Amino acid sequence: MQWRIARASVIGTGHIRANMPCQDSNYVMQIGDSVIIAVSDGLGSAAYSDVGSKFVCQDVVTRIANATNPPAPSLMSSISHFILGTPQAQIVMKDIMTDAVSQARTALEELATTNAHTLREYACTLLIAVLTPKEWHVLHIGDGAVVGILSATEVKTLSAPDNGEFINVTVPLTSNEYLSNLRFSHGVEELYGIALLSDGVQPMCINYQTNAAYPGFFTPLIQWLASLPESELAQAHPVLTTLLDSDKLRQKSDDDMTLVLTLRLQAPT
Repeated sequence: MQWRIARASVIGTGHIRANMPCQDSNYVMQIGDSVIIAVSDGLGSAAYSDVGSKFVCQDVVTRIANATNPPAPSLMSSISHFILGTPQAQIVMKDIMTDAVSQARTALEELATTNAHTLREYACTLLIAVLTPKEWHVLHIGDGAVVGILSATEVKTLSAPDNGEFINVTVPLTSNEYLSNLRFSHGVEELYGIALLSDGVQPMCINYQTNAAYPGFFTPLIQWLASLPESELAQAHPVLTTLLDSDKLRQKSDDDMTLVLTLRLQAPT
């Protein structure tokens, strides 16, 4: 199975005015019939959160991909062939993803120590999704959201933002309480695709009160990506970057914005 993927992280106008870097990052890896996606939003108050977000995205996706021996497409195929749709699949993937996050956090702490910095200076959120032919698995800490794509016009929130009591406050991966704030979600269904987004995109596509995803935001994007000829899929990333950088979206958010949109090459029948 192949995937149509469009992904972009763009700097917010608020960061440009404050002479700050883009603190959002994303990373995607295809493993056989499955895809692994990570999105991270560095906290604006942390001096090196842009480094932290990029580091953990790449590190955690790589660790999940290499979670079995031998490290190859065998991870997802093994789960699919032997325990697909069973409670064991949920337990196995939760353990794999949680362990990958813990190891990535440890590696980030080692990076901070090497550079004579504190771990909190690399503070960032983290969203991870693993999409297999018949299941999806999500691990999430902080804000941002994961949206499941059921069809060209139907979407649902798989993992909602966590802002605690206040809209601009969230728990980052670097918190001492990160393990108790990890939220794991799982479903046995053949999603058409999945979208991961940072909090800069939330105002446009997630209802603040109900956490429901807005079909009106996603439908044009889904139809656009689904209709692209395979020869033009490489151009999906710059097109999505242009969209996020448009005046229309900038009027609704001055924060960094990340969106990763992933669709199956063919819709489920």
